[in-house]
Amino acid sequence: MTLLEGVRVVDLSHGPAAGLATMILADFGAEVVKVEPPGGDPFRDLCTAPMWLRGKKTWTLDPANVKDRAKLHRLTAASDVVVSTTRHARAAANGVDYTTLSALNPRLVYCQFTSFGEDGPDLPLYEGVVAAKVGRMMAFQGLAHRPGPAFSALQVGTHAAAMNITSGILAALIERDQSGRGQLLQTSLMQAFKTYDQSRFPAVQVAPDLQTSGVQAVSQQDPFSAKPTLLYQPAQTADGRWLQMGNLLPHHFNRFMELTGLADDRAADGLTAPPDQWPEEARERYRDKILLRIQEWTLADWMTVFVADGGVIAHYYQHTEDALDDPDMLANGHVVDINGVRQLGPVATLTQTPAQISQGETAFDDATLDDLAPLPPGAEGRHGEGPLAGVTVVEFATIIAAPFGASLLADMGARIIKVEPLDGDLYRVRRGGMGALRVNQGKESICIDLKSDEGQAIAGDLMARADIVIHNYRPGVPERLGIGFEAAKRRNPDIVYLSANGYGPKGPGAKRPSSHPIPGAAMGGALYQSGRSISEPLLDLDELRETTRRLMLANEVNPDPNTSMVVCTAALLGLYGKRVRGQGQKIFVDMFLANAYANFDDFVAYPGKRSDRPGLGPDLRGPDPLYQLYPAKTGWVFLGLRHDAEWRSFAAMANKALAGHKDYATTAARTANADALRDALAALFKTETAETWEQRATPLGLGCVVADAHGPSEFWLARKDDKRYMRASHNELTGPYYRHGPMVEFEFPKADFQTAPRAGAHTMAILTELGYDDSRIEQLLRDDHARASGARI
Repeated sequence: MTLLEGVRVVDLSHGPAAGLATMILADFGAEVVKVEPPGGDPFRDLCTAPMWLRGKKTWTLDPANVKDRAKLHRLTAASDVVVSTTRHARAAANGVDYTTLSALNPRLVYCQFTSFGEDGPDLPLYEGVVAAKVGRMMAFQGLAHRPGPAFSALQVGTHAAAMNITSGILAALIERDQSGRGQLLQTSLMQAFKTYDQSRFPAVQVAPDLQTSGVQAVSQQDPFSAKPTLLYQPAQTADGRWLQMGNLLPHHFNRFMELTGLADDRAADGLTAPPDQWPEEARERYRDKILLRIQEWTLADWMTVFVADGGVIAHYYQHTEDALDDPDMLANGHVVDINGVRQLGPVATLTQTPAQISQGETAFDDATLDDLAPLPPGAEGRHGEGPLAGVTVVEFATIIAAPFGASLLADMGARIIKVEPLDGDLYRVRRGGMGALRVNQGKESICIDLKSDEGQAIAGDLMARADIVIHNYRPGVPERLGIGFEAAKRRNPDIVYLSANGYGPKGPGAKRPSSHPIPGAAMGGALYQSGRSISEPLLDLDELRETTRRLMLANEVNPDPNTSMVVCTAALLGLYGKRVRGQGQKIFVDMFLANAYANFDDFVAYPGKRSDRPGLGPDLRGPDPLYQLYPAKTGWVFLGLRHDAEWRSFAAMANKALAGHKDYATTAARTANADALRDALAALFKTETAETWEQRATPLGLGCVVADAHGPSEFWLARKDDKRYMRASHNELTGPYYRHGPMVEFEFPKADFQTAPRAGAHTMAILTELGYDDSRIEQLLRDDHARASGARI
């Protein structure tokens, strides 16, 4: 039996975000019936549609037609899940809203996914439109050689939204198994972008008397002058290729300096501290040394040395289609071939209930409706404090990727116990502690020494009581610390044990360390965002400094939260197996695959494929005249139009001469005359302010929005009083502040959303819960020198 066998999903959605979510459900055995209007899903023209349509049964139906609506009602009465991208009023007019369908089927889990939420702007589900509106394009200011926003190329919002939809549905199904009833859950593309508002969001809220230099470095960073940390310095090799470093920890950087022959110079200069603590003059002098040294050897030569050593974190920049042949992607089964289309494999490896992907889309036979029986009523139970109330997760993880994934489970009601070293997670002392504040919200913290027998015994006691264990150690390390899968399984046979690492458990990178810039470079997103070529003539030192500054700005932090979203989804797949199927198991998640999913828009290959990644223009305004940034009379707008009808409506509103111009009348004509159209639109937008253009376009449902009003943090702080998005909190690092709320709104949500704890804040309480008496706890604290376990906030 597959994991989701017997689960029926009615997919009323359009577009890739919900499409990817229902693809994941189909991959793991759900029967997905995709209901399309006459003419089909308007996003079928995307080159990746064959991938996110795989495994589904498609059915053309018009809910506005009474007979078709009756058929649809028969199907939903016998289904477990409905996914819709339609607002309530339009859905109700066609009889496909939650109120109507749940009356037919009280066990129905109904997920509504929109662009800006039920009461936000009613605009199309276009990544660029939402990204511009929430300030993400301003987050890339400094990437182009001009002030103002830069086009955000990687569709991370769509990726995060797909995982939010999947996770929300799985959580609601798990809760339904206890309560017997379904529920409404809502999320949006706008909410998905909260994923990428990490350390800066709390930093800009820190009270003046609590600000440190680390906090100020986060909140006041100048995008035009900020340089990469030497730990993450990109460089150009002798053959013109780009190489990305990711040497997060001191021992990685030390080894890098040794292998590049720069360690003796460093020692002679007395630079024993990590490079971020060096004087600026020394740091820039060694930046130049590194850039020039890497230019002496070819990419192949450097990678041979680094891989053989195993102690240096580095990878080369490549295009997304190149990543389809990456050795680690292939070795871990992350690329599959279905009907001649090479594409992404399953989102995670579940060892006991693996995905089974065998076919593309097929047609739904409506004659089978006669064989469907309505879902029987479930056993009546009470909804808990969030869908994951009563679930316990033990987290042995550090930095962002796995910890942030665990915090998303906390927002759904799970209890998260974060196990930290005696002096706390290393991330607590990075970036003024602001990032740790974001990724640890809602958790409890215990500090123990996993290298001691007593610490391992405590870890074993925690795992014995857990539903899920999450770690991000490299292979072999958990076993040495007594927290490996076999040890966990001995204490808890039904445990869901999730391992998250960089490259996957198989292949040449299995035991190699990784950090966020590595999958950013390796999976193609950073190169596309930067606008650079994969290989370029050798640059001089001044050009190298500026180009690598921009490369690192393009290779921003998103690969970590991209992975977090998959960690959350995979953990819930496992939990569904445990709770509903009675099957615990080991699960593998890796940063390569998670970021391949974030690059979904180009992660396919087949004969005749049309790339959806055209160039972004010399100053990164966007890929198409109807999908790019334009300066207005004041401010910047982003124009996002995909279809002829949208163009006709916009042109009629904006300029009748454009509306009647034969050179722009059709998609083919606009493509042939793209430069002229771009010039015409540039002149047009200069006639009004950005705010005026948005005010004129929004009532028509057209994507034309202000793109430079604020950055992401400011966008969300403007909504601080809306409890759907923000929650008032307090922390010792910030004073009073607002923390991000949950990614998915449940009909029966968690009520209490806590801040991040101090390191070790719950050590004594958890040990007491495990049965340790006061004298034994005091002895443990003395033995581990842990009385100061709260030194890192």
